[in-house]
Amino acid sequence: MEVKILHLYHDIMNLYGEYGNIKVLEKHLKDQGFEVILDRKSLGDEKNFNDYDFIYIGCGTELNQKAILDDILNEKDSFINSIEDGKVVLLTGNSFEILGKSIDDKEAIGLLNFKTTHQDKRITTDAICTSKIFNNKVVGFINTMSIIENNEEPLFKFDYSTYNLKDDGIMYKNTIGTHLIGPLLIRNPEILEYIIKKICQMKEVEFKEIEYEEEDKGYKLVLEELEKRKNIK
Repeated sequence: MEVKILHLYHDIMNLYGEYGNIKVLEKHLKDQGFEVILDRKSLGDEKNFNDYDFIYIGCGTELNQKAILDDILNEKDSFINSIEDGKVVLLTGNSFEILGKSIDDKEAIGLLNFKTTHQDKRITTDAICTSKIFNNKVVGFINTMSIIENNEEPLFKFDYSTYNLKDDGIMYKNTIGTHLIGPLLIRNPEILEYIIKKICQMKEVEFKEIEYEEEDKGYKLVLEELEKRKNIK
């Protein structure tokens, strides 16, 4: 059975090796027995979002974020409909901000009610987060100039950061958005498994339990190191 992946704006929203999210997702889907078809689309390309089972946008510069917003506004209704129909979508870094009402003084797609403003100060920090959705703590890295207001149901609460960060991210139907990068799915096997399970459900295929010892070990090592930093007085 086929799974079709769309890596959207792969060329300009790919800071910090975010393509790693696609690489690890592709591997795990193949381990589940799927044939994976990966398409890459960017500015000006024709996009039929309903053709895909999973859509991903990574992190980019503030300038590139504005460019993709201009582009996706041309197909706003199609993109929103794919989310409303339950397509599995992941947006990491500043790409998830396009889901809100606005970014600075520019209209965004308006799926959710939050607003984004850019400040002069850049926030860069490793982070540990908790979530009602995931059993394990979530680890990642934040590099943003963005302030989010009116995020009514944040996905993550910060347990540790070097700034006074409180919450982050969204989950709406099968769409996850977060400032956490790393890449997110490589650092957090539980989130990766969650997405794989969602795709299996959508394709009406039974999820196969597979152990990935090295990935689990890597997650635990990162978490242990960040916990040590957290506990330094």
